[in-house]
Amino acid sequence: MSTRTTVPQPKDKQFPGNSSLEKALETIVNVYHQYSIRRAHLDLLNFNEFQTLLKEQAPNFLSVCGRNRPDYLKMLFEETDMNKDKEVSFKEFTIVLAKVTDDAHRIIHQEDRCKPDSN
Repeated sequence: MSTRTTVPQPKDKQFPGNSSLEKALETIVNVYHQYSIRRAHLDLLNFNEFQTLLKEQAPNFLSVCGRNRPDYLKMLFEETDMNKDKEVSFKEFTIVLAKVTDDAHRIIHQEDRCKPDSN
């Protein structure tokens, strides 16, 4: 279990929305910052931070389809690091968010989580 706390936003930088989706987006940003804030660059994850974030925040995603093999997170990090600077920006991290969201959608619809998308 993580002992991290939510990163407080400055009062003038609060996310403006109150809809369910907007609240979920704010949560995603806050979770990302919980792991990226350890160093001077608030919006970058190194491999260790990336790995810890996914192991703590997306264990169900990592539990199937061979994602629990030792090299999976390294491969995913390298695939996500589009500019190959050995860090993942929030924009790059959205690639992983899409994969995790697709996995959650498949769970809800009781679809095969390991086969390619049908569309």
